Amino acid sequence: SVVSCKRTNRIVRDYIGATGKGPLVGVEKRMLKSKVVQMLDPDLLDDYFGAVESFSQSISKASSLSYTAGVADLDSVNNFSKDDIDITGDKSNLDQTRNAISE
Repeated sequence: SVVSCKRTNRIVRDYIGATGKGPLVGVEKRMLKSKVVQMLDPDLLDDYFGAVESFSQSISKASSLSYTAGVADLDSVNNFSKDDIDITGDKSNLDQTRNAISE
């Protein structure tokens, strides 16, 4: 039998703020506000800004991958037999997006 995935990328895109909704909308700007930066130890500012940059790159990657997952031809991509096992070792867009968010 064939199973067809009916989920959309909207949940992920909303959560990471790519659609203008969700808890992470504008989070990078909030992390760089002067009142937040002033609370930090001055010796750790470089580390903080590096972490913010890394976070920003991860969110951008997650946004890109979640968009790609949503525009893919679902008839050819997400139909699979229950007995099939992916032996290619390639990660799905969903796995890549999850990893990008957790980085």
